[in-house]
Amino acid sequence: MLAEDLDTPFLMLDLDGLEDNLDRYQRYFDQHGIGLRPHIKTHKCLAVAHMQMSRGAIGITCQKLGEAEVMVAGGVDGDVLIPFNIIGKQKLDRLMSLTRIARRVTVAVDSEYTARGLSEAAKAAEAELGVIIELGMGGRCGVETAAGAAELAAVVDSLPGVELRGIMAMPSPPGSRPFFQETLALMDKSGLPHPIVSGGSTPGAFEAHEIPELTEYRAGEYPVGGAKHLQNGTHTLAQCALRVVMTVVSRPTETRAILDGGSKSLSACTMDADGRSIMGHIVEYPAANFNGASEEHGHVDVSACAAKPKIGGRVQVLPVHPCPTVNEHDEIVAVRQGRVEAIWPVHARGRIR
Repeated sequence: MLAEDLDTPFLMLDLDGLEDNLDRYQRYFDQHGIGLRPHIKTHKCLAVAHMQMSRGAIGITCQKLGEAEVMVAGGVDGDVLIPFNIIGKQKLDRLMSLTRIARRVTVAVDSEYTARGLSEAAKAAEAELGVIIELGMGGRCGVETAAGAAELAAVVDSLPGVELRGIMAMPSPPGSRPFFQETLALMDKSGLPHPIVSGGSTPGAFEAHEIPELTEYRAGEYPVGGAKHLQNGTHTLAQCALRVVMTVVSRPTETRAILDGGSKSLSACTMDADGRSIMGHIVEYPAANFNGASEEHGHVDVSACAAKPKIGGRVQVLPVHPCPTVNEHDEIVAVRQGRVEAIWPVHARGRIR
């Protein structure tokens, strides 16, 4: 079956681009002696996760417990990191169940409240659970000072039922190294273990070696790229492997085209491109401005295009943010040179708990 035979809109993944990305990122981390721990929140698909593991990934990262449950049930069960504060009886009960079927589970904390909840649950369940301390670098969760992180690490190390395994941060550009160094120095002074020093974020992946303290790195979007990665130069057009295929359904004016995919096909994420806010990059019409969408309509300004799209024509759109784009779809169509090789379920779609 050819990709052109499928109805639109659909999510297409070019296998040549995917495999190129998997290989080149794994090669970089192998060369620098840093473990690659892929973040599955981008693809949410067991087939891709198994491809990452077969190339040498040390384990996986799952942002939510539900994602981890799906991955472990699908055989990606060796070493799972959940870099998120897990709070509440419902989630703690599920986490304890996960520790019984996965070979190794580690979770992140940034407060004594969360750490004590994990300890009580793990002790009661006689579970083996690792804990790492999140450093506050990205404006989200995380302990904001090295002293505070070391103090929390000491609390975790004293608690029953849990094992202190180190620290993590997101993102971790080279400029974050002093925060890592200061925290590790304080932990060393107190004799606290830190076998895991985990950095993360695809945009800074090829700078990871500039923080020699890192033992592992978490990256999510690297297998598929996207409009931002094309703009930043980390991925070529061919390496931007994830595209939403759409059909031009209307040309209301000479300067406008309407596609059959809107926010429910791409997500509502936008980015700045040459002073314009765009929702995606159209491969066939790079001068077009995908400047807005309703739920099922993609709005495109084609005034700058020398050749303009026609009704009935198909286009491939690189999403601005691949993670929520994938979460809008039930399936990923895996294609090589225009021929469909597989249709993979988005196994962890909607797993937000």
